[in-house]
Amino acid sequence: MDSTKDSIRTVLKMCREVTAWREDFDPGTAEWYTLVALAQETHRLLISLPAELLPEEEQPSPAMAEILDALQESTKEDAK
Repeated sequence: MDSTKDSIRTVLKMCREVTAWREDFDPGTAEWYTLVALAQETHRLLISLPAELLPEEEQPSPAMAEILDALQESTKEDAK
């Protein structure tokens, strides 16, 4: 499990680096936009993992976890 968390930590760091580069540098190439889109989607995917898979520093606070649980329950009820 630690290696999974380390991998997630590494990928999230890369995603954040791309986001920082995006603010400072935009060559306007298709490749650049693909990289930015990939970083954004990867970040969304990793953050949507169950909290126990995330590194400790990426896990939601208890208050945020309660809010997320309530939203998830609300979404389930709306789908019925």
